[in-house]
Amino acid sequence: MKSIVGVLVVAAVATVGDFIWYTYGVRHTLLAGLTHGALLLAVVGAVLGAASGHILKGLPIGGIASIGGAASYFVLVAVMDRRTYGSAIPAAWVITWLILAALDGRWLRAPARRNWATIAGRGAVAAVIGGVAFYLVMNTLWGRPPAGGRNYVVQFFAWAFAWAPGLFALTVGGGAVAASNASLTASATTAPVVDADSSLTGVELLERINRGETVRILDVRSEGEFAAGHVPGAVNIPFTKVLSRKDDVPGTDEDELILYCGHGPRAYIAAATLRHSGRKRIIYLSGHWAAWQAAGLRVER
Repeated sequence: MKSIVGVLVVAAVATVGDFIWYTYGVRHTLLAGLTHGALLLAVVGAVLGAASGHILKGLPIGGIASIGGAASYFVLVAVMDRRTYGSAIPAAWVITWLILAALDGRWLRAPARRNWATIAGRGAVAAVIGGVAFYLVMNTLWGRPPAGGRNYVVQFFAWAFAWAPGLFALTVGGGAVAASNASLTASATTAPVVDADSSLTGVELLERINRGETVRILDVRSEGEFAAGHVPGAVNIPFTKVLSRKDDVPGTDEDELILYCGHGPRAYIAAATLRHSGRKRIIYLSGHWAAWQAAGLRVER
């Protein structure tokens, strides 16, 4: 619910910003761009802060990301594409999300920091899916206005559509810092309780498999990738089908689940879906299938 409210708040602020730009004819200068970006991204930072229980702590995150994103836009305009609404905008968008993911995972969530693999995965998902969403509505947001003038209700929903994937990628399934700290210190009689961002190496997993431990492994790559080779004992459910095939996921909501894909992004999307549906103990295979292959570990076909 916090994520949904956050998307609506960001969309509202972005829409107000558009109204000011279009109504008062603000020129596209470096100062105007940086000011606009700082205000909007401060709100985004506050939304990320709310997701981890620290709204005010999130404000500087947005400010730093806005400076990085806006500065990269003007640099890209100068060296790559001089069009105001050209390719520099989506490129700066991607850079902004990567900065947000890093600051959110390493600073905002301290001491229960996300590991770098999780940050990279969530940042990549936010940047790519958010970038696609932004591209789909960019003409609505900034294209030639209709004869009757801009409809700011449409503008609002377009911004919500553009911001939702990125904000969800960084916040859904993460939980508050207090909850993360609790999970780090909790314990169980049969196995340690791990937090949502824990990982284990391929060597560690293979040792557990060789010892005959009951390990529940989910491979969320495509069926073709799975058939070409997978971790011994893994069950395959492509990440796009995880929700519809939840009953096929190994174990119960309380059981430890080891999750991997090719490089990370698909696993993070699947994990967010599984946590939303009640799965509590997810561990990522460090480096995912790419690392497993690179280490030359045993493959099942």
